[in-house]
Amino acid sequence: MSTFLFFLLLTDMTSTSDAITQKMVVVWGKPESLSWCVAKPFSSWKTCLGICLATESCVMAVLDNTETCYTCEFNESIPNVQQTMKELEVKVAFKVKVDESLVDKCPAGENPPTFDGVMAEGDASTTTFMGKIQNYTIAYTGTGWKFSVFSMERCTYGFAFHRRPSIDSCIAICTEYYNITYSQTSDVCQEYGSELSGVASSREVDGIVLQLKFVRENLNVTSLYYFANAQRTTECQVTPTTEKCMSIEGFNTTDKGVQNLDGYQFMTNASAGATTGKQCLVMMGDVVNDGKFDFVE
Repeated sequence: MSTFLFFLLLTDMTSTSDAITQKMVVVWGKPESLSWCVAKPFSSWKTCLGICLATESCVMAVLDNTETCYTCEFNESIPNVQQTMKELEVKVAFKVKVDESLVDKCPAGENPPTFDGVMAEGDASTTTFMGKIQNYTIAYTGTGWKFSVFSMERCTYGFAFHRRPSIDSCIAICTEYYNITYSQTSDVCQEYGSELSGVASSREVDGIVLQLKFVRENLNVTSLYYFANAQRTTECQVTPTTEKCMSIEGFNTTDKGVQNLDGYQFMTNASAGATTGKQCLVMMGDVVNDGKFDFVE
């Protein structure tokens, strides 16, 4: 059984985290618990700091008195950190936001990372398919530091998160309507408060393929076809092989986050089907050609 479905793009999410600058601020301290942290026994302290800084979800690194390093990821209940003395030889490095003017400098003040009594902030948000917004603050208590956390899903349930250069998007496969036509997709998208989606990269295709495999199994069908956000222009129906018509400019689209055809792997090429009335782009979901694109009427 073959079924025509299509996938949607939720467009009300914009990328704002690219400008964040964060640094690792080291203090003498000891967490109340390391049960939520992961030991890095073969990593130097410097390497461990780099791992935490480069890991989206990491909020803190710890070096115990045996020189074993730990990285600690965001969770809903981060233990407090007790302030200690140098003699105990236990260090904690907090990942915190700093002003852009400190990109090449170290922040200064009393009781870091809450310099001069100012509450520190950090960002452990993730950009995986199941990405989350994860922010935290760190306050000085007089004897140590206390975390407060905030967390929320980036996307509505059923949608997968994708980061693009100009906009963060949430993409899902809509399975409520079978065997619809391309002209009907606009009304359905409005019903969902979304837009018909294109793909901006091969990574997005990989994520959608994971979703379509689940849908195909759930519906117990052997093949699916998903309308993508591209319908060949009237001009390019006549001259489909020109340079313009073989590019994104040859198609009417609403997903302006897709600026080229780099993410599309065509069964043949971008001119396919033009002379036989097949002007609407679909993603294949027939196991053999999962994630490839072709055209239908």
